Amino acid sequence: CRLQSYAGFWVRVLAYLLDSVLLITVQTALSLLINLTIGMLGIATEGDPAINTIIWLFGAVLSISYAVFFTGYCGQTPGKMALRIKVIRTDGGEISYGRSALREIPGKLLSGLILGAGYLMVAFDPQKQGLHDRIADTYVIKL
Repeated sequence: CRLQSYAGFWVRVLAYLLDSVLLITVQTALSLLINLTIGMLGIATEGDPAINTIIWLFGAVLSISYAVFFTGYCGQTPGKMALRIKVIRTDGGEISYGRSALREIPGKLLSGLILGAGYLMVAFDPQKQGLHDRIADTYVIKL
């Protein structure tokens, strides 16, 4: 993969929003399916914190799995594919599932925990790297 140019802050935000819309749609449909299945079994779910926790955990695992799988598989989530940007290693190589997990889980957690400053780094960094990119030794490039 030849390095063309780094993907900027706003194109990355737009890719994130596209991925969020897709994930929310899938999560809503699956949550409704879970609730319908539980309801057909005759289990009362209204206000049950255990059921709500299970549905929340399901959504969280789905979101993390989505990001790690797509980024590890081809360097692009569907949102990144639509905007023609890709995550690569800083040496220009393909990203692995391990590096994807490092970038998406602890990297993005730390980026968000410090009031989003790890994400805002993209707007000011010459290589357009956020904290999560620096942690995983990655770039996001334009294709």
